[in-house]
Amino acid sequence: MFKSLYSGVSGLGANLTNLDVIGNNIANSNTVGFKSGRVTFNEMLTQTIKSASRPVSGGLGGTNPQQIGLGTMVGSIDTNFSQGNFQTTGRKTDLAIQGSGFFILSDGNSLTYTRAGIFGLDSENVLVNPSTGLRVQGIMADADGVIGAGAMTDIFIDPGQVVPAEASTAVELMGNLDASSDAKGTIMESLTFLAAADGTDILSDMSGQEGSTLGLNAGDIIYINGREQGAAVPLTTQTYSVADGATYADMVSSLNTIMAAEGHNITFVIASDGALEITNNTGSVVEGFSLSVIGNTAFNSDLNYANAIAMGETVASSELRAFADEADCLADLYDSDGNALDIDLSAPPAVLNLSGTVGGDVVEMRQMDVTAATTLADLMTELEYTLSLNSTPISINEFGQMVVEGEVGMDAAIGKIGISEDGAINTILEEAFSFNQTQQAADQQIFSMATTVYDSLGVEHTVNFTFEKVPGLNEWIWDATMEGNEVMISGDSGRVRFSDTGVITNFSFDDDSGSLTFQPQPDGAEGAANVDLEIDYGVIGGLTGLTQFEGSGSLQAIADGYGSGTLVDFNIDQSGVIPGIFSNDTMQDIAREANLASVEFGIEVADVRIKAIELPDDVRESVFRRMSADRQK
Repeated sequence: MFKSLYSGVSGLGANLTNLDVIGNNIANSNTVGFKSGRVTFNEMLTQTIKSASRPVSGGLGGTNPQQIGLGTMVGSIDTNFSQGNFQTTGRKTDLAIQGSGFFILSDGNSLTYTRAGIFGLDSENVLVNPSTGLRVQGIMADADGVIGAGAMTDIFIDPGQVVPAEASTAVELMGNLDASSDAKGTIMESLTFLAAADGTDILSDMSGQEGSTLGLNAGDIIYINGREQGAAVPLTTQTYSVADGATYADMVSSLNTIMAAEGHNITFVIASDGALEITNNTGSVVEGFSLSVIGNTAFNSDLNYANAIAMGETVASSELRAFADEADCLADLYDSDGNALDIDLSAPPAVLNLSGTVGGDVVEMRQMDVTAATTLADLMTELEYTLSLNSTPISINEFGQMVVEGEVGMDAAIGKIGISEDGAINTILEEAFSFNQTQQAADQQIFSMATTVYDSLGVEHTVNFTFEKVPGLNEWIWDATMEGNEVMISGDSGRVRFSDTGVITNFSFDDDSGSLTFQPQPDGAEGAANVDLEIDYGVIGGLTGLTQFEGSGSLQAIADGYGSGTLVDFNIDQSGVIPGIFSNDTMQDIAREANLASVEFGIEVADVRIKAIELPDDVRESVFRRMSADRQK
């Protein structure tokens, strides 16, 4: 009787302990970093009434023992250290541990270990648990921000901590220097001028009377067509093939040879106006005579002799023209449409007015007398005088255009060239001498970049780098200057060269010093130590620093070093290190929080797991009666 009561009571006691643990878990469901517990039970001693027996061979079988358990007892109360969930709080001093480990706190005498990472700074700027006042333990960094293996101590965030200045030692140059930075002069071109063709003109460059090109090309076949005394001139043998670079005289000579070989007494001669004249010496009338190229309308039209050519008669084609050159006379020139310039030489000389602007200023108008012998070269000379072109003579290009090239730089920029006939309205001449600008004048471009450097006392200094291209070369002259009273000692100028692919090939110093050195204060004044700067211009043959390609680019100079700074804020990283953020935009470690795992930002939510316990009805009723009795007490 007593044994049964005792066994039941032991079960009640053990389960009450389990309920206590469950209740504690529930109560701490909002406790940061709390780890839930669990209860395990052990069976108490068992009373044996009768032992077991073994089987008898050929007789009775074996029997089980007769045993009575004497109840249960609490075997252990274990803490569940499985990882809890993290909750972000927005406070940088709220921390949680990822994995196993504890935060270490101290009351000045003994250490306390906790998973609850709710921390903050107290009035003395020590990192503490605000609910207990216990101080967070860690290892403080030395004056250089190095965290060694020293003893643990309170983590103190000193608001007056200062980072000393660090003098600059290097400056990095980056960016593109425009390859087209040379100073330029104005280039202007007139419209095309035409003159009567002569034997030296290239067939493929010749034009018809209306100014349109004849359209002859190397390899074209020119057919000779016509009838003599009513019979057609044979076409199978009477052809001329245009050779590459063939001249007008070459064609005429070949045509005369062909006609003589075929027994046709017809001769070709170049007239003074460029027309191709033919003379009929055959002794009979020649009809429908022409030169033609299949598919070439312009040539066929200009070289068509439509009317019958009587015996002994000489007839001419349309006037043929070619690009003018400097030896052609002004009176004999035509515009690009084939119109004569029509300079009035009825009462020579005619007078031309020459004008223009240089550097934005109107030049003094110059007058030029023109006679029948005045050439295009004479006009170019007078225009050079008008525009003060001392080293860039005016020329005629292969297309019969007058090319005016000014001196380099904006101060010599040319504009508004005008050539007109004095006392007359000659729109054909004025339009023929209208000039189109093909290149604008430009000054030599100078590129610059600046950076701030620091001396040993943390004083700021500005270094300006300027780059000016050597005209016609892939080379630049660089200079370094200071804005204050600093004194340059060495390495403040040099040259930099680039390859024809735009990559840097050499960076040199005029004094071969290899670095830029300056004295931070004037001579005779005390102050910081001299600053020696290594210049990083990139990798030779690479594109990491300075480059030279056409087109502008952003240039940038970046130096190391910094001035002194005071603490303005701090963070805590995942390894528990506390870096300080200083007013000079630098960071330096202050301390490392002592724990055995990585740190998460936020807090660890309590990990509470509750296991339901199912009790028999009579036991449950007994437990409730006991709990009620305890409350009444």
